[in-house]
Amino acid sequence: MRICLLVMTVGFLSCAAGADAADKTVHDRANGFSLTFPQEWINEPPSDEAILLSIEPNDQSLTCMVSASLYNRSGPGSPADPRKFIEDWSMNDWKWMIGRSYSTAEFSNDKLARFPDGYPVRLADLDFTVIDKDTRLHGHSRFAFSVRGARYGYVNCSVMGESAGQVAQMWAPLADKAERVVNSFVLDSP
Repeated sequence: MRICLLVMTVGFLSCAAGADAADKTVHDRANGFSLTFPQEWINEPPSDEAILLSIEPNDQSLTCMVSASLYNRSGPGSPADPRKFIEDWSMNDWKWMIGRSYSTAEFSNDKLARFPDGYPVRLADLDFTVIDKDTRLHGHSRFAFSVRGARYGYVNCSVMGESAGQVAQMWAPLADKAERVVNSFVLDSP
């Protein structure tokens, strides 16, 4: 019985290690970020010049996008200490920085996390709508946002549908994958 358990454990660990090895990491040195995602996901051409990386699973129901750029500390409203800014982040900051891109935006699950070297990053979920003329789309996203040294950036993994119920059904089986991708986001150290 113990040998069977040992063989099963070793087999499971081998499979788990193989699953991680199948992930692909993109390190964009020019824009200063890294992101890891499943090897089979498709790297799409960005739809907007502010989006530097756009990936999605083969079924195309989830899309993850990365934006990163240089941070101007002398700009109006730019905090002198971006580390403190991210650590003291609030729901109003989410609404001001990210939420204004949507018709409606309700943030939840805001939390402070850390890059591998301890630098802060904010994580949150977003339920949103986009209204354009007679079209109304609902969506759910998982965000990571940070300002680190001379750079700022975020990753957004989202699904969209015709109703909030449809979005919830689409999100449920993808939540763990989206969480893994969002948590892999790293801005280069200063």
